[in-house]
Amino acid sequence: MRRQEHSWHRGRYTAPQRRSALSLVGLFMVVAAMLLSACGSDANQALAQQNKAKLDQELGHARSGLGVPNSMLQPIEKQEAKIANGEGGWTYNYQDAASNYSLLYTQLLGVEQTATDTLKKQTGLDLQAFSTALNERRQQGFGESSAYQARLQQAQQDFTTAKLAGDYVRVDTLAKAQTEALNAMWPAYLKLNDFQSVLRALGSTGINTTLAQSEYTADLKTFRDSASADRYQILEQIIDGQILQLVADQSEGLPYVGSALLASFQARITLLASYGVSTKDLQKDHDQDAQALAAARSLADYQKLAQTINTQVANIALPLIRGKAYHDLATLRQLIKYGQSLTVINPFDGTKWPAAYEYADSPTNGLADVTDVLNQAQTQSDYQASDDDIQELITNLRAMIDNMRDTTPHSRAHATDMQLMKTYGITQGKTLVVSLREQTARFYENGKLVFWSYVTTGRPELPTPPGLQSAMYKVSPTIFTSPEPKTSPFWYPPTPINYAILFANYGFFVHDGWWRSQFGPGTNLPHFDPAAFNGGSHGCINLPLQNMAWVYTWMPLYAPILVY
Repeated sequence: MRRQEHSWHRGRYTAPQRRSALSLVGLFMVVAAMLLSACGSDANQALAQQNKAKLDQELGHARSGLGVPNSMLQPIEKQEAKIANGEGGWTYNYQDAASNYSLLYTQLLGVEQTATDTLKKQTGLDLQAFSTALNERRQQGFGESSAYQARLQQAQQDFTTAKLAGDYVRVDTLAKAQTEALNAMWPAYLKLNDFQSVLRALGSTGINTTLAQSEYTADLKTFRDSASADRYQILEQIIDGQILQLVADQSEGLPYVGSALLASFQARITLLASYGVSTKDLQKDHDQDAQALAAARSLADYQKLAQTINTQVANIALPLIRGKAYHDLATLRQLIKYGQSLTVINPFDGTKWPAAYEYADSPTNGLADVTDVLNQAQTQSDYQASDDDIQELITNLRAMIDNMRDTTPHSRAHATDMQLMKTYGITQGKTLVVSLREQTARFYENGKLVFWSYVTTGRPELPTPPGLQSAMYKVSPTIFTSPEPKTSPFWYPPTPINYAILFANYGFFVHDGWWRSQFGPGTNLPHFDPAAFNGGSHGCINLPLQNMAWVYTWMPLYAPILVY
């Protein structure tokens, strides 16, 4: 019909012909322009290919040569893929691609330059987490800690010799794996105790458990030899299977096995309740298990009950460590509140300052930091690591408060020093102990005081982080540059340092404060000292130059540095 209509109305037919002809002319011109542009873009195409090849070569060098992890390179690779796929539509051209490849190359060089420092900082933090977890397991009496101590020392040594990003990645991977393993020790240990309780219950009835005892001995050896979190987790599963097999093999002892498992479940529920967590539903599960145990008659009944309790015990593991961590955080808050109710007098102007400000306000290891870490925790390992940090602060803060009542001269060994060294298992070898309230450092060798010095630690706004760390890096001489902008009240000009020992969180050093005229009690608080910022340090531990020279020679790498 449309053709007929056009044949009837010739004018309406010829007009489209003109438009079509004009369109063809326009299309020809666009195509011609594109062809001419294509001819002119050969140089841009070659440049784009050249820049892409240069980028790819540098990506390979960053990954294989420098060891920059994939996580830091993936954003650049994703952008490269978008460029290669012609992002930007039909107007996108080789000139744009060449420019964007060049821009990505520049960004990659920036990543390479910052990757080492970023990874070094993260590795330092993860080594400290490894050390903290090890200290907690040591305090809990785990003899296996000696093997982990050797691994920590090796990791620390590798950290001091690392140069490339890949070197730090390898150390960091080891540190994280060992921390995960230490965090997995406790639930595996509880499972071993469950197995032992079952064996004791059966043994008390005169049932022969020789085979099961040999399995327990093998499990214990595996526990002591384990070097990974996976191994501990697998061990838990193995023990569950062994208990179920014991149920199948010892029909006359089934009620005793059920009672032992039920008692272990109840012990966990009671512990969780002590942390202030509601256990109403868990107690209901336990009571139903008790009813099922009383009604059990067949092997299938007992096997079903054992499987149920094993599952319930596994399910309570996360709430237990989470409940403990938050309970311990509440304890820390109360202890800090009490510590801040105690005051120290600034000897320079008579003003009063809260005694425990380092624990409340430390940007790297105080209440705010551990609270933030705990609130972000998700896994059992996360909660365990957070609780280890909290426990360390509690231990050291209690020591600080006790030490405030000690009238022993600064130059003599203090009871709190000795108790903390015993608690952390660092009575052998060389150890530096810093008392924040005394503004004093004491140096011990095999538990004997060999030297002491007044110090100046972090001002209230930039406190020195308390905790157990180690001498991770030594440098003499060096220059410290301020991480703060010049507009900050904490900025300082590049400062030459004669002797420096890195001890905490990548950036905190024990070093000489040659510009200070005063050290000791009160120097961490506001006071007049012409070249000493009129107050404490920026978080480092400052010693008089001549004393620091002695310390630098005396203290070996990896020696413990305890700040409380």
